[in-house]
Amino acid sequence: MTGADAAERLSVMRGYLHDTPETLALEQQARDSPENFEASGWIVLGADMLAPARSEGFTDRIWIHGVELIDGYQRLKALARAQDELGPAHLEHTLLKVEVHCGSERERARRMHGHADRYRNIRVARDRLLLCPHIQRLVRANWEGWTFCVRRGVIAGPSGTTYHLTEVTRALACLSGPGPELAHRTVSDEGLVSLWDDIGSPSYLSLFHSRMTPLGIMRAVESYRAARAALETLPKSRRHQGHGRLMLHAPQLMHWAGCRFLPWERLHDSSSVFDWDDALRNDMRGHMEAAATELVRRYEQRVPVGENDHKIYYETARELWLWQDLSRGL
Repeated sequence: MTGADAAERLSVMRGYLHDTPETLALEQQARDSPENFEASGWIVLGADMLAPARSEGFTDRIWIHGVELIDGYQRLKALARAQDELGPAHLEHTLLKVEVHCGSERERARRMHGHADRYRNIRVARDRLLLCPHIQRLVRANWEGWTFCVRRGVIAGPSGTTYHLTEVTRALACLSGPGPELAHRTVSDEGLVSLWDDIGSPSYLSLFHSRMTPLGIMRAVESYRAARAALETLPKSRRHQGHGRLMLHAPQLMHWAGCRFLPWERLHDSSSVFDWDDALRNDMRGHMEAAATELVRRYEQRVPVGENDHKIYYETARELWLWQDLSRGL
């Protein structure tokens, strides 16, 4: 596995992917728990011939000739790098699961592994949420006719309303606090993935925790949708001119600010006497208009611009520091 020509000598399809997140994770696993390295993957070899050697007691030796590494080069290279870094003794308890394909099976294995990405459902951060006990509890919860799936979202019947997990996460962040940091983080797809990918972080646990209930999820999504609808009802002239462009370039900040009047700290409390439906139906628009007006006023004070500086509306409106500054005290 050593040497610059290792990939060529082993006939692998691609060299070592030293800078991908997956390979870096393999290297870290080889450093931290080499004894568990075999638990999640195989090494697949092709060989021209397997010749039995003489028996020694109850054990037979098998000679492997013409070895080709069909799959597992990244895993082996990660182990080799860990050995170079920490010494051979570090890997003395490491086990590897190895498949060896010979004859016509060798060509078939090479072909199928080469095309595996066409039919393999790669597990993503959203799928790994099932490792979270709080998500597991939501999946098993009584949704009164609805179902919860991390890949498909919250679904009502075979063709009913769907709350996708992206919307669920952004809705929960919209009703988070005390500041707008989580609402800001979940704006981008990258922010969502980073949140889902670290189920032990304080940020993640502030949204997905042991007190979560189906009722709270539904309240959050309905509040988020009501906030978005309320912002859209404001006159376009206010949203498309001057500092009012903040409503266009940072709508999630507006959604978060407009929801401040809701008892978001009691989102999952089934005994709450607060009438969520009435508040969303009759009060959300007024609170959204007041919040948007105040945020735009503060924006104009903090980021004054001239006639030729229209670009700054877009560049600054999405910055976290600005969100924190504008929302202070709301």
